[in-house]
Parts: sequence; structure tokens; C-alpha cells
Amino acid sequence: MFGYIGCVKEKLSEEKQKRYQSIYCGLCRNLKERYGQVERLCLSYDMAFLILLLSSLYEPEEKSGRFRCSVHPLSGKEETGNRFTDYAADMTIILSYYKCRDDWKDEGKHLQRWYAGMLEKKCGELKKQYPRQWRAVAEGIAGLEEVEKKAARDFDRAINCSGKMLSELFVCEEDFWSDSLRTLGYEIGRFIYLMDAAMDYEKDGKKGSYNPLFYMSKKPKEMKEIMEIPLGNAMRIFEKLPLVQDASLMRHILYGGVWQQYYAKFPGKEQKR
Repeated sequence: MFGYIGCVKEKLSEEKQKRYQSIYCGLCRNLKERYGQVERLCLSYDMAFLILLLSSLYEPEEKSGRFRCSVHPLSGKEETGNRFTDYAADMTIILSYYKCRDDWKDEGKHLQRWYAGMLEKKCGELKKQYPRQWRAVAEGIAGLEEVEKKAARDFDRAINCSGKMLSELFVCEEDFWSDSLRTLGYEIGRFIYLMDAAMDYEKDGKKGSYNPLFYMSKKPKEMKEIMEIPLGNAMRIFEKLPLVQDASLMRHILYGGVWQQYYAKFPGKEQKR
């Protein structure tokens, strides 16, 4: 369900590539240092985007540095972090915990059960520190499970559950910008759910798993215009925010990067934009 809100690196300038990679590496390093080596597997592009967004809006002090990456040991890497890197790492753990639990329940993946058990040990303090976000994810996952098992045709509810879940994660603290961030997260969450359904259409059909497209009577190639609705709503909110730092990088992500996996799987759709 995660990993669609990323960039197309080859279409970025060298400067923007370095900036994006440093934010991404900063999140990866944060997960390793604050949670552990295995927890780096939870890393996602979506949370890197959240760091860019919150950092641009609130302009916190940043720290950068170089390090030797164990995954890519032959070349030095640069990392950039701030207080929102910590926040995004915490949200990554919460989301990953519930996703692993969901995968275990739905598909009986024993590795996911083990991973969820490991993450659960890290979640005690997070549940206390972020009760609003924790409740949003818990209720969102529970709502999705209920639709999948009892009200499969109520696909609008499932889409909105995903939106409500991400809406609260986009709000780090309640302030003047909370409503805008909450709406932005809600629309991006709805887009992600629909994108994930389109990408998993064939796999879900073979496994007999729930997919809202089955009840919408839509094929993945017919979903682009529908997915553009929540994404367009998100863009309108985004453009109203007073963002300067990394604004062009985030526009690249929202206006193009979010579609790269869809275009790769369904060639020819990009030309019909």
C-alpha cells in the first residue's frame, strides 16, 4: 500500500537528485539508529515526501553529513535530517506494524507475523506519544478489514478509510496549517489506495483477495481519470501552501513521479495525459 509518492530520478537535475537522496538517506539512517537495522526495511518514498513537505512548510533547522552506507559501501553518501525526519521515522514504524499485521491476517505470511511481533515491541512509546495518529491508523486498518470481509461493495468506504488514516499522519501538530495538511493527506491517501488496487488487480484476482476495482467494474487501464480526482484535489491544496524550499521537487513528485509505476506497468498511458 506504500511507495507510490516518489520521484523519477532521471528527470531531476543533479542538484535535486542529491537533495532528494539526502532526505531519503536521512530517513533510512534515522530508522537504523533509532530502531534497528531490520527496521530499515520499512523505508518508503511516501514518508520521504512527508519530510520534504513539513520541512518546507515549517523550515526547521537541518543537519547534514556524509556517511558510509552498508548497503552501498563503495561510495560515500550524504544524509540530511531534522525534527520531521524523526517524526516520519516514527510514522513509518506505526504504519509498517499495522501493514504487517494486515498481511499476516489476509495472506498468512509467517514472515510478516514475525516482523509485526518485532515491531510491536517498538510501538509502546509511539502509542503514548502519538495517540491521535495511532488511533487513526488502527481505525483505518479496522475499517478496511470490515469492508473487505463484510461489505465488499462499499468500496467508497474503503477508499475513504485510507484517506482518513493518512490525513492524521500528515498533521504533526495541531496549528494553523492542520486543516490544509489533513485534507492534503486525505486526498493522497485515497489516491494511494486506488493506485495500489490498480497495481494489484491481477494478483488479487488470482488469489481471490479483495480489490475495489472488482466492484467498480473497472480495469486498471481505465482508472487513470478516476485516480486523477483525489490527486487533483491534493494538488490544489498543495499549491495554496506557502512552500518555497523543495517546492519544485515536490511538484515533480505530485505531477509526475506518482505515476511512474503505473506507466511502467501499463505502457502507453503516459502519452494519453
